[in-house]
Amino acid sequence: MILNLMQINEFEIPSLTLWTLAWILLLIGIFLIVVLIIYTKYGRELSMKLTIISIVFSSVFLGFATHFFLISIGI
Repeated sequence: MILNLMQINEFEIPSLTLWTLAWILLLIGIFLIVVLIIYTKYGRELSMKLTIISIVFSSVFLGFATHFFLISIGI
């Protein structure tokens, strides 16, 4: 059913480079979110620079990971 929605007529193998890069960026983005959560929960004082850097980099990494996953499946 999902293949009919995506209009893929035959099985296509995703690009290994994009697939690997998407997984790497996804893991880095999740790691940065976990660091931000742990830092804000157990940190002594909230550093605004670390918070902004963590939010920006995690959102960029997660955005590119999502983008690469969608490209690799053909959407």
